[in-house]
Amino acid sequence: MSDSLLRPEVSYFDKKSADYRAEYDRTTPEGYSFRVRRGKVLELTPRGTNVVDIASGPGIMISGLRAKGCTVTCVDAAPEMIARTKEEHGSEPGVRALVGDAYSLPLGSGEFDVALSMGLIEYLERERDFLQEARRVLKQGGTLIITFPNYASPWRALNRVGLFLVRALRAVLGRQKIGPVTHREYTRERAYELLRKNGFAPEQARYYNFKLVPYPFDVWFPRITVAQSRILEPLDRTFLRWLGTGFIVEARKTTP
Repeated sequence: MSDSLLRPEVSYFDKKSADYRAEYDRTTPEGYSFRVRRGKVLELTPRGTNVVDIASGPGIMISGLRAKGCTVTCVDAAPEMIARTKEEHGSEPGVRALVGDAYSLPLGSGEFDVALSMGLIEYLERERDFLQEARRVLKQGGTLIITFPNYASPWRALNRVGLFLVRALRAVLGRQKIGPVTHREYTRERAYELLRKNGFAPEQARYYNFKLVPYPFDVWFPRITVAQSRILEPLDRTFLRWLGTGFIVEARKTTP
């Protein structure tokens, strides 16, 4: 067993590999969020570029990137995620899939035009080490496209209150804590500052998934929740973009 697989977040996603891929096709709020995030990341990715997808999961970006003429390298620390990627895309030209740690990528320096990172940094204990690795594998002036959970989102604020109450109740009842996996949320300002400190110049932020229906009602009424989110998605281009549950930053690798 690799050292990375011992980390809670890697073990968690390794066990969820089959379910994670299936979620992209489901009519659930999470499935909708995954799809709209994928679509906006693809919009930001230039055609014909050499792309590395860090923490690529089961390879859900491959088809869209290949349609844009990109060559694609998928890297994930969870072996089951890479196994599923190879099952579906292993024989395709312009695609390779590697098991590798985000803290120590099995890739050459200055190899890629674009690095993608979706749903990763919020789970990592060592943000700086990951960003330095992403920077290392990019060409000078290369682009990092990275997603963050939005701390300012009303939906996330309500979830924080709910999680606090659940944890308090569990403490009173003497039950164990909720999961060992780290999960952070970011303001845009904090995300920009973190990127600047690690050799990137943020250029724009796109918001996505304008879900307002709080938990557990979003689970009980998934179709209503998805319809509401879809109606509000154009807010990405307005002053109300902060309502999105997540945002995507496009950042350029700067000169040392």
